[in-house]
Amino acid sequence: MKNSAIPLRSWLPLWGMTISVFIFNTSEFMPIGLLTDIAAAFNITEAHAGMMISAYAWTVTILSLPLMLLVCHIRFRKLLLLTVALFCIGQILSGVSQGYRMLVLSRICVACAHSIFWSVAAPIAVQLVSKEHQDLALSMIVTGTSIAMIVGLPLGRVVGLYIGWRMTFFVLAGISFIVLVYLM
Repeated sequence: MKNSAIPLRSWLPLWGMTISVFIFNTSEFMPIGLLTDIAAAFNITEAHAGMMISAYAWTVTILSLPLMLLVCHIRFRKLLLLTVALFCIGQILSGVSQGYRMLVLSRICVACAHSIFWSVAAPIAVQLVSKEHQDLALSMIVTGTSIAMIVGLPLGRVVGLYIGWRMTFFVLAGISFIVLVYLM
């Protein structure tokens, strides 16, 4: 079979998905580098602040299947856009949190978006390209994850150090809003 090029109309949304994967995973890892600052802001221990990360992980683990069963009737594209919008709202709420409880609840909101996103990211990516390019589409999803692990956490820490931990969430909200508009 002849290996054809991926058309631009497939590349553009595939890049949008790759960037989405990057921001979703960066959001998951980033608070690790901000625990000290978050703990200081709310006058709690770092261990207590770290419970936010456990709450996030448990939310993703427990709610992935129930949330997908709840929204399985929604078309993938619309579900992706709603998920990125919920993610953006959760990031804004994280940035404006006036107490630790509100921060944890806003992170649970982000975790719910994360749960749904990972259920649709790979299927959407492979639907964007022809059958012969599906492995490339999946590799771009994995690349977004890898870059988030390598660059996302340290970048979030640098932003947090220089302009505050809240601004890190606002920056992610801004990027996710841009991605949302791009994906539309």
